[in-house]
Amino acid sequence: MPAEIKKSLALSLLPIKTSSKGWENPLDYHLTLLFIGETLNSNVDSITDRLNNISFKPFKLTTDKLEFFPRRVLYLSFAPSLELIQLRDQITQLYPEYSKPTDKPFIAHLTIKRWQRYEYDELRRNILAHPMEPKEFEVKHVVLFKSEKDLEGQKYHVIQKK
Repeated sequence: MPAEIKKSLALSLLPIKTSSKGWENPLDYHLTLLFIGETLNSNVDSITDRLNNISFKPFKLTTDKLEFFPRRVLYLSFAPSLELIQLRDQITQLYPEYSKPTDKPFIAHLTIKRWQRYEYDELRRNILAHPMEPKEFEVKHVVLFKSEKDLEGQKYHVIQKK
């Protein structure tokens, strides 16, 4: 996601914050198309090499609204996008060993907060009182991230951008 969109999202979330706990660092905002998980260093070259086979034309993606997953995650959804689904399908085909069959539909989302049960009612009220304006941006890259928290609290670090 472009830095200006991340910053704009972070500012628009200020009125709904009920506590300082559980909020994702805006620098870590991203949309996961495939979660690889923990992997051996010896597999990284194969993963990065295959990333070069991804091909797509830039497309527009629009944020939608804040929603809750039952597993206590507040997320920002995205408007339906055929281009995004096609890109996800392409990635899934390139990395079959990391693609797990599931009955659950893919939900394009950006994790905003991991919430506690006692926060739900207040978060819901604040979200209803402060609806987010949709934000459109261009998807130009696919990024492979490494997950490792640094001293500044940033969790995701770019390994390769295509």
